[in-house]
Amino acid sequence: MRILCLQHVPFEGPAAIADWAHSRGHSLHCHRLFESAPLPTIDRFDLLLIMGGPMNIYEVEAHPWLIAEKALIVSAIAAGKYVVGICLGGQLIADALGASVTKGPQVEIGWYPIQPEETTPAWLELPTDLRVLHWHGDRFELPDGAIRIASSAACPNQSFLYNERVLAWQCHLETTHESLTALIGNCTDELENDGPFVMSAEQLLAEPPQTYARMRQVLFNILDGMTAPLEVLDWGRTDYEEAFARQKERVDLRRSGRCPDALIFTEHAPVYTMGMRKDAAQHLIWAQAECARQGISIVQSNRGGDITYHGPGQIVGYPILSLRHQRDLHAYLRNLEEVVIRTLATYGLKSARREGKTGIWLDNQRKICAIGVAVRSWISYHGFALNVNPDMTHFNGIVPCGITDGTVTSLANELDKDVNIADVKARLAVEFETIFGNTAPQDG
Repeated sequence: MRILCLQHVPFEGPAAIADWAHSRGHSLHCHRLFESAPLPTIDRFDLLLIMGGPMNIYEVEAHPWLIAEKALIVSAIAAGKYVVGICLGGQLIADALGASVTKGPQVEIGWYPIQPEETTPAWLELPTDLRVLHWHGDRFELPDGAIRIASSAACPNQSFLYNERVLAWQCHLETTHESLTALIGNCTDELENDGPFVMSAEQLLAEPPQTYARMRQVLFNILDGMTAPLEVLDWGRTDYEEAFARQKERVDLRRSGRCPDALIFTEHAPVYTMGMRKDAAQHLIWAQAECARQGISIVQSNRGGDITYHGPGQIVGYPILSLRHQRDLHAYLRNLEEVVIRTLATYGLKSARREGKTGIWLDNQRKICAIGVAVRSWISYHGFALNVNPDMTHFNGIVPCGITDGTVTSLANELDKDVNIADVKARLAVEFETIFGNTAPQDG
């Protein structure tokens, strides 16, 4: 993963977040905004980290680079990038999402506990009375659609999560003893504020190592959970209804944040599945007795589309993904199609979408992959079925996907040779990770 860190002043860097990035093998580039160099473009990073600073978000005349920074934050959120903000960085995120940032009723500088909210996803669960560093006078309101993560006695909004990929903190979980010493050395005047939530330099520096260690572990757990890599699972041979039940369980886990995104492969026992299209049942040609004789069951499905066939030799892919960061079902379908198109290209086949028809086609005549998806609470399920080397005679019992002006084909038919299905799964996983994964290919 490529991390771009926006640094507002020399003495507020990524601190423990840099340790996390190094330990996880992520690249980290710190862009020193105060040097006024042009910002990197949005395609140069996967996670945008926005640090704190003594200025506020409205001091554009004194710090004109704030204009470009704010625009980059808006673009990163819209593009579905991971975005993490600390203190000033959290306030800039709130501003980008349309929430107000104002001067708080009291300054909060010191080691004070934060309290978790009950509505947080599992990967963001915080311990009660987590003692963390605070150093702020301004504070943000919650943006529309955001979830409050934590609060403190002095500040009701210590953290919020937006669309699972945008995380804003008012407090400083990244603090190390070294970064705190630098902050005190450069902002000593702020400790002269009177108030019930302002500690002295001596009190700040006297915090025991155990506090730093506990805070660091919580920080690492949160960042690991937020950026958990895509899982690729292979369920082997399954009955359709068994797989559907397992899909629903995985969707529930994903909704509550108890598992990461996943691409699940399976091959079904022979089955005709009817989608939600109203005339799907009319496209079943064989009588039920003939289907039974052929060993093919018939199942009603809640996916989109018409009737189709699944069986051994056909790769069924079930992506269980959170789409909350983009909420665009058409874009999701186009990306899913692109995964298959790129995979087939590695076998020398030029495939494409067909206007007005779902799935992937060869020469606009032969359908090689069916696609039918469903979404619940912006978690995807169902998916695609790519014909590698199935029993093609089983398609004779239906009008596949209601097609009356084309045929169905397979990878083995098109290449006129046996195809290793494990190799195709591996290629699909590579292309899926490229398009849907949490990381982009590393430079160099």
